[in-house]
Formats: sequence, C-alpha cells, structure tokens
Amino acid sequence: MNFNHIVVQNILRDKSTYISYFLSSVFSILVFFLFSTTAFHPMMAELDTTSTLGMTMMLASFFIYIFSFVFIIYSLFAFLKKKTKTLGVFMITGASMRQIRKMVFRENMLIAGAAIITAIAIGFVIAPLFLMVTKKVLRAESFGMYVPIPSILLTIVLFTLLFLIVSKFMTRLIKKEEIVKLLKADITQEKLIVPAPFKMILSNILSVFLLISIIKEMNWVKSFETVSYIALFISFLFAIYYTITQGTLLAIRVWQRRTSYLRKTNMLFVSNLKAKGRSHAHIIYLLTVLLLGVFVCTSVLYSSYYNVKEKTEALYPYSFQYTSLPDNTSEVEKDITFIESTLDKVGKYDAYYLAFKTDEERRIGFMSVSDFNELGQHKPITLSNNEYYVVAGNEGVRPNTEDIHGYPFGILEYAGLEEQNILSTGLQNVFYIIPDKVYETIEYPVYKVFAYELDKWTNKINVANTILSEVSTEPGMHLMASKIDLYDAEKFVKSIMFFIGFMLSLIFMSAAMSILYFYLQTSLEGEKEKYAGIRKIGFSVKELASVVTKELATLTFIPFTIAALILLATMFIIRNYISSAFYQLTAIGLGIFLFLFIISFFIIRRAYLNKLVD
Repeated sequence: MNFNHIVVQNILRDKSTYISYFLSSVFSILVFFLFSTTAFHPMMAELDTTSTLGMTMMLASFFIYIFSFVFIIYSLFAFLKKKTKTLGVFMITGASMRQIRKMVFRENMLIAGAAIITAIAIGFVIAPLFLMVTKKVLRAESFGMYVPIPSILLTIVLFTLLFLIVSKFMTRLIKKEEIVKLLKADITQEKLIVPAPFKMILSNILSVFLLISIIKEMNWVKSFETVSYIALFISFLFAIYYTITQGTLLAIRVWQRRTSYLRKTNMLFVSNLKAKGRSHAHIIYLLTVLLLGVFVCTSVLYSSYYNVKEKTEALYPYSFQYTSLPDNTSEVEKDITFIESTLDKVGKYDAYYLAFKTDEERRIGFMSVSDFNELGQHKPITLSNNEYYVVAGNEGVRPNTEDIHGYPFGILEYAGLEEQNILSTGLQNVFYIIPDKVYETIEYPVYKVFAYELDKWTNKINVANTILSEVSTEPGMHLMASKIDLYDAEKFVKSIMFFIGFMLSLIFMSAAMSILYFYLQTSLEGEKEKYAGIRKIGFSVKELASVVTKELATLTFIPFTIAALILLATMFIIRNYISSAFYQLTAIGLGIFLFLFIISFFIIRRAYLNKLVD
C-alpha cells in the first residue's frame, strides 16, 4: 500500500467528516464562478473598468474571493479539529510529523481539486438559469449562455493558489504536542468565559462615540475620515463580541439563581450551556456578524434598487428640460420644434416656458413670481411688493436665504423657503423668487427654460433616446437634462448593485449555516458519549430532545435576534437619512430570513437528534 492509497482510503473511511469540508468549498467556489461568469459576459465588455460601476464589480469579485479565503481557512480549522483523533492514531502507530503534514496536505489538495471541478460542473448546469435571472435584473436585451473560458481559468487558478497557500500554511500549524493534547480533548474541560465587564462597557462607549461623531460630522472626523470609519468598524466588532460573551455569562448566572432552574430539564440545559459557554458565545458572535452582513446587503442595496424613481425626480423634476444660455446663437426654435414634435407622437404631455436672470459669478438666479407660478411641480405662491421667496438650486442642499440682501433691490422681507429644487439640480446654487416689478429692474443675463413632463415617463426611454440623439448639451449654448435618461442609467447601476447584494447575501447566509453545521459536527462524537451516559441515569429521549432543541434554538435564533436588533437600532439612529422603502424592504427581508431560519432549524434539529440517539 503506497502513501497516496493511504490518503484515498483515509478519505473514504471518514466520508462524513470530509463531505462537509468538500461541500462548503464547493459552494464558495460556485458563488465566485457564477459571479465571474456574469462579470466576464460579453455584454459587460462595454463596462468601463475605471468607472464607479466597473470598480464596484471588481471590488465585489475581490471581496467574494477574500471571503472565500477566510471561510475556507475556518472550514479547514474545523476539519482538522474533527480529524484530531485520526491524526493521533497515525502518530501513535509510528507516522512522523512530516508524513502527517504531507498526508493532510494531499488530502486537502485532493478535496480542493474535486471541489473546483464539481463547482465548475454545477456552475455549467445552473449558469443558464442564473444568467436568465441576471438578464431580468439588469434589464439586458441579450444575456444568454456562453462558454466562460476566462471565468473557468480564473476560478481554477485563483482557487488552486488559495488551497495551496491555505493547505501549506495550515499543515505547518500541526504540531506533535497539540495533537497529543487534542487527542485527550474528550476528557479536557473547555475554558469558561472570563468576566470582562469593563471591556464590554469601554467598547460600547467607544462605538457610540465614533458613531455620533460620524453622524454629526465633527471636525476630527473630517480630518481622519477613512480612519474613523475603520475605527468604528473595529470597535463595533469588539462591542458585539464582548456584549455576547458577557451577556452569555450573565444569562447563565441569572438562570442558575431562578427557581425554574430546578424544574424539568432546565438544570441540564443550563449546565451544558455553562460547560460550552465559551464556544457557544464564539459561534453566536460569528453568526451575528455574518447575519448583519446579510441584513445590510438586503436592506441597503435592495432598497436603493427600489428607490431610484424618487431620487431621480428629486434631481431632475422634469422629463425634459432645455435651458438656453445667454450667449446661445444656435437655432433654439428648431430644437424646441423637434422636441415638441417628437413628444406629440407619444401622447399627452405638459409644457412649461419661463425665464430667469442670473448672477453667473455667484450662480444665484432671480425669478419672477409669475414665472415661478407657471411651473407645475409646486404650489403657486403670492408675494407682496416687498417680499421674496427662496428655492433650492441643489438637491439636498439647504439654500442661503440672506444673500439677496447684497443686491440693490430695496428692502425685501423673507416670505418662505422651498428646500426641493424646482429645476435640474446644480443649474443655480439658489433661486430667489421676487415680485414681477423688482424682476424687471434686474439687468443680469437671461436663461430661458423649456420644460416638459410626460405621463408614465419611466416607460419612455425610447423617446428620450430619440430626443437626446438630436438635441444634447452644447457648452456655452444650451443645456439638456432628462430625468428619463438619468432614471435609465441609475436603474442599470442599481440593478448591478442589486445583483451584487444578492450574491453577497447568498455567501454570507451560506457561511452562517456552514459554520453552525461545522460546529455541531466537530462536537458530535463527544455529545453522543455524553448523552449516552445521561440516558443511563434515567433521562428519556424526549427529555434529551428538549435540551437539544433549546440549545439549537439558542445557537440559531439568538444571533438572528441580535443582528436584527442592531439593524433596527441603526435604522432608528439614521431615520432622517433613509426613505420609507428602506423600512418596507427591511421588514420583508427580515421576515423571509426568519422563515428560512425556522425551516433550517427544524431540519438541523431532526438530523442532529437522529445522530445523537443513533
């Protein structure tokens, strides 16, 4: 029997241990392969890699790969922990550390090769369906199946390197003393949670301070913007960790002092939780962080996809806005005739014509109250001869209400403010609406605006393409803005963000379930022996099932609850910066994930109980 035969037989004899490691590796590779299949699609060749969208796709690919790297390292740690006794047996029978490391390395590379081939094969099978869904999300005309040679080569090269590095590094961590120590793990008690209330309080205070500083945009945050965000992220992770570990310790002590501690199986459940409190707290922490990743992806990226229309209308209030500049010598009438003749073929539309004068140096516009009332995107106003009204020029920027006093228009009194821009954002910094008589005395250059609003404008992209192909912005002559065109461009960007959010949610969710599965698998043998001994002293299978159910519910639903509470608390803090769509999609997302968790819980519970009482 040669060495390679021993490696193969070792894998075949302990299939249950290897299959979990193999499946987690397959899934990580499969997610990356499907994402890269989309990223390398011929349709995506038009995407500029230096653009924000192109950079986002590249960063998402990099993030998925890095996450796969970390996840596979964790999977290998769990795999080696479960293989401790097997490695110990090999060592006792005379195998050297070099031979053990060599065996583990070859086992990993064999599994890696099989995982890469399996993932690519599965990817080929489901890629057509995946690309159909992607086509729908990206609203692409053509997004069919192709032979993804670049994706295949990239997946093989990157993950082969990944497994080589991980396997070589991990085998170096295998030491004789550790194997002997872990070989006695079944009689070694797990370390208890160390009380650290001051660390918990300090980490939470630091996180709250950094969060408030960033929200309030304090001066020191502006000086160290990137560093402050990194510091917040790190302190937030520490705050979650210490809150969970210390919360677990506190819960155990509270339960032990309650009268219900002595009822039914509560003593066994709490004692088991105390004995495994440290490892339970670590798993709860990992699952909480991963679920936060899932919730953030679904809430932020998905809600942005459904909020495009409102944001577009805030930036560009009209379907089309043609602005003739003071030095315009082109044929304005010809452009307007073409626009209106094109719109006549579409159906009903509203047209608005107005003019305003501007201080071009300061980009401050002055509009008569009569022209302002002609616009259809706001309520008409009434001004007396000594009043003025202020309207924003930039979306989301509160305009200065006092700059008008620097002009020789007489004494005018402030009459009100409209914070939503009435024309395309950025055209002017601020608009001052003034009485008609005052307007006539101003001698600044005149901007002429022709605005058009269509019914059901989101479906009129063909109209926008027709008009913009003939009438586009000419610097110094005229400006052309279309919320239809902006909406279509933003929708495409958000669609890709939606797609990336889905992929990241998928990998975070699968990682959470895999980590829970690995944790249960690595402790299965010890738990079987423990529960077999407990049954001998009179506990029934029903009572043991009750303890196991409580323990699994703790590991499954507490991370979900903590992650959901953190998300809801964050939403409450930034409630002034998010739309109603965010709340709706967050509620829907949490409901869907809760449903999936309940189903997963019952599946895991049934499989785990069957193995325990085998």
